[in-house]
Amino acid sequence: MNILDKLLILIFQQNAESIFFIEDLPPFIKYKDGKIQNLVDEKLDKEQIEELIKIFLTDKDRIELKKVGYWLGNYTTSNNLTFKGICFYQKNKLSIVFYPAIIESYSINELDLPEIFIETLNKNKGLIIISGPRKSGKTTIFNASIEYILNNRNITLATVEDFIEKEFNNSRGIVYQFIVGKDYSNIKEVLNIIRRVKPDVVAIQEIVNYDYLSLALDLSLSGLLVICTLNADGIISAFEKMAGMAGDQKDNVFRYLSMVLEILISGNLFNTTENTLKYVYDFYFNDVEFTKNIAKGDITEVYLKMIERREKGFRVQEHTLKALIKKGLIKEEEALLKASRPNELKKILAAPF
Repeated sequence: MNILDKLLILIFQQNAESIFFIEDLPPFIKYKDGKIQNLVDEKLDKEQIEELIKIFLTDKDRIELKKVGYWLGNYTTSNNLTFKGICFYQKNKLSIVFYPAIIESYSINELDLPEIFIETLNKNKGLIIISGPRKSGKTTIFNASIEYILNNRNITLATVEDFIEKEFNNSRGIVYQFIVGKDYSNIKEVLNIIRRVKPDVVAIQEIVNYDYLSLALDLSLSGLLVICTLNADGIISAFEKMAGMAGDQKDNVFRYLSMVLEILISGNLFNTTENTLKYVYDFYFNDVEFTKNIAKGDITEVYLKMIERREKGFRVQEHTLKALIKKGLIKEEEALLKASRPNELKKILAAPF
């Protein structure tokens, strides 16, 4: 058993969240409550980091790491524990993070999502964006959505991934899983192969930059149903992140979003006082009243209209959190800690109605 395997086993033994190896810092473990603990007092130097990297990266991968500045993938220890790994440069310091790749499987009906979300999974075209911070539940919803489609529709589905996190089998549909950076070197190559395969649905693991966003828009504009995830906390944050990716193409991106966006859901998982998990989310769905605002990139107005039209099914996290706090299901401290807009939540909690 190599040194990396021995260190990764500590994650499971101590029920920790992740382990960090950063040049010029001691290696440390981060726990689920946010606390950290150094494994040793000595700092890691560049040579020690590079020796660790040799354990889980091929020569080709190491060349790619230096070229693009980061690596994402899976690593399995000698005793079959699977981890997600991220290797990157932070202020020119080589850094590695590993955390357990525990993928919880739920059916779409177990996740207490709006009925219109499930209805949209049966559509032939449009764009669905599932947003949230890391460990917020977005991957769970993403995988459940794919499985629902494959189990209920006779279609061809293609996934676009940086690494295969979950294999989809035993379905009515046909699945192609494409890995960017391994099977294909860039998004343009993936787009070309997708056009040859001619899928009905495309699932993009995560929109990480403008190339991925452009791919999602291109495919949905061509008449496909596209499902993707986005690392952003809340509806406003999700739109702002896409605007930042788009740069000088921002106006075009929002114009295209107004044409194809069916659903944007952004939430987080909360531990209830009944020792269960509750998914609390913002929920936007396609409505003609919002189209002009999205086309103009007026996201604040979209959010305000969502609050006004809750009776139609639009949903913002703050009102759900207030209801759960009143019922004693969620502690106010956790709600304020994990809410996407804590200041807005404070105002709503202070309101007399």
